[in-house]
Amino acid sequence: MRVYTGLFFLLLSASGHWVQAQKLNVAEERIFRAEAARLVEAYYQNLPQVIAKRKDSVTVQEDNEEGVAQNRNISFKQQFINQFFDNNDIYVYNDLSPDENPDPAAKRVMTIDEYLDQLLYYYGEQGSGTFQSRMNSANVVQVGYNSQAAEKFYYAKIKIERDFKGKYLAKYHTDNRRTLDFYVKTLDRPDTRLKKFIIIGIDFESTQLALEKLSPEQAMAKGLQFFDQEEYATAFKYLIRHKDNKALQKNSNATWALGYMYFWGRGTERSDAEMVKWLEYSANRNNVYALHYLGENYYFGEYGVEEDEKKAFKYIKEAARKGFAESQFFLGERYQKGRGCAKAIGRPRTGTKKRPSRAMPKPPMPSNRWVIIKTLSSHS
Repeated sequence: MRVYTGLFFLLLSASGHWVQAQKLNVAEERIFRAEAARLVEAYYQNLPQVIAKRKDSVTVQEDNEEGVAQNRNISFKQQFINQFFDNNDIYVYNDLSPDENPDPAAKRVMTIDEYLDQLLYYYGEQGSGTFQSRMNSANVVQVGYNSQAAEKFYYAKIKIERDFKGKYLAKYHTDNRRTLDFYVKTLDRPDTRLKKFIIIGIDFESTQLALEKLSPEQAMAKGLQFFDQEEYATAFKYLIRHKDNKALQKNSNATWALGYMYFWGRGTERSDAEMVKWLEYSANRNNVYALHYLGENYYFGEYGVEEDEKKAFKYIKEAARKGFAESQFFLGERYQKGRGCAKAIGRPRTGTKKRPSRAMPKPPMPSNRWVIIKTLSSHS
């Protein structure tokens, strides 16, 4: 049994009870706090390897669009990002300079992809290659729950102190210490609860400035923090301020957040046209949520787009290739019905596609399996 109600998903258990947003019990929260801090510690332990193995490639196994496993080579830097972050577009604070007051023209916030390139330049190519990093202390100061995300998650804010040592720009040795705020999440679903931890942001106290004093990257980073914490009105204000900035349009997480808020009318008025525009930006940057939900819109011809099976399967296959379970399930259903292959796309169908309205009525209780009810939400 599969019930559609727009774009977001909730899970119902086999026993027929709604899975509600749950507060962690004492033991679970202790595990969450310890594992979140351990993730940050591992991040700093492995960070020097990005320099040491900058010329190495790693073979990974991925499914192609037809679901067949194949090998692909990626850089060690990319493997590092895949291990610790949601994607390459996560914003982090630029703490690479040993100077407490670095060049004001330097970017204070950048994506993790840019950050690691800068690390390679300052401490690798222009340095001695003897860079070291270490986490000295970690204190979890906040634990929260996002109940409206495409994949619900718990998050923690961790205040850490870290040390960098190395030869900066091949000129002098540096030994600098910084205090940073890390944001870590873990998914809340039966197969991943309190298991997979990833970093969704790295911040610095000096970025707690008025909106008008923030650089575009700082504003986008703060907007995404508010978005993850379900403070949508504030998130929208921070993100939409830079709607014409290329950096925002090329950030898969920021554009996904705007598409989500326009779809649900959270923080702004509902607009299908704006939702489609921002999800297109996000899908072009391979955000799996944007790929899947935009693909579904094209499949059903709803919410501001005309039906286009070819485009629908292009998007959903890419999300499935990246491991998004909802896309894999969608394709499996369609393949069973003879849909989705090159010969089937565009051919006359028997019956009609149906998806109920975006409203979310209470569905019948399942008897012996999970029921997925889809809608739209955040990041990735």
